[in-house]
Amino acid sequence: MKRKLLAWTLALAMVGGLAACSRGTDAPGGSSNEGEGTSYPTDNITMIIPQGLGGGSDLIARSIGMEMEKTLGVSMIYENLDGGSTSIGMEQLADSEPDGYTIGMAMTNLATLTTLGYSDLTCDDFEPIGAVVYDAATILIRTDDERFSNVEELIAYAKDHPGELNWGTGGAGGMWHLAILALCNEAGIEVNIVPNSGGGTGVGLALANGDIDVAVFSPVDCMSQIDAGQIFPIMSMTEERMAAFPDTPTAQELGYDLVILSTRGFVAPKGTPQEVLDVLEEAVKTAAESESYREFIDNMASNWFYLDADEYYEHMKEEEEIYIPLLEQAGLAQ
Repeated sequence: MKRKLLAWTLALAMVGGLAACSRGTDAPGGSSNEGEGTSYPTDNITMIIPQGLGGGSDLIARSIGMEMEKTLGVSMIYENLDGGSTSIGMEQLADSEPDGYTIGMAMTNLATLTTLGYSDLTCDDFEPIGAVVYDAATILIRTDDERFSNVEELIAYAKDHPGELNWGTGGAGGMWHLAILALCNEAGIEVNIVPNSGGGTGVGLALANGDIDVAVFSPVDCMSQIDAGQIFPIMSMTEERMAAFPDTPTAQELGYDLVILSTRGFVAPKGTPQEVLDVLEEAVKTAAESESYREFIDNMASNWFYLDADEYYEHMKEEEEIYIPLLEQAGLAQ
């Protein structure tokens, strides 16, 4: 994956070019002595996961955490704090002692919290550690739906039945909500968007149960229903086809200039000492590059990548540059 956010494609298509932000010398987590002169850690570390138990974020965070334990020599204590488009967990993380004994998973949602009115937090309220995975907006339908079996048929049906199809997604204003708006704009269709606070697990279940007609989420969060043969992806908003679903075409292949991704990484409270951040960064890097984690990501039908602290900070700033204007254009800004 390129260091620049792949979603530039969407940004350029919808709102024109946006300048990427580089990390300045006063940005979080500058250079240091790679952890020299610190005995950290001497106690267990709490990892805040700002989404529910059992979802993709939870499973990925725990997988990384298990590998980090091998490097750090201490245990990870996991705390799931769901709600508010990740703002509840991120607020608690921001208020935690900046001593390295509380870290948390961050997602692309962080770029939108202020604009959506959930929180005043931005990436500058945290210290970046590293990013470890990305997922893409994916269109999913039921296996037994006789109305449509691919994107072409779905779009045709939507055009013939404007506003009738219920398209489920995660929280209002989230990445996958934006993906639906972008596709509607590109394809010239009108649908009824149904947010779901239960994350991908709730969306996948709602689709399998027939409560919605279409789901837009990442496959990693809906694998239970995919593995059960109840639902399947018909289009991904990636630059290339997903390795786990080689028969699923990309939006670009089908004529829609859309690439919409969500990243997951790790951050610490603002003010965490640099020598501690260096230790954490190395532990996350080692975990992300481990054979067991790579195998786990493949099995999860997700997408492996790694960004160090500097790269992750730049990436988060780019996400703000991209998604805040899209939210404003969609009328979702508070």
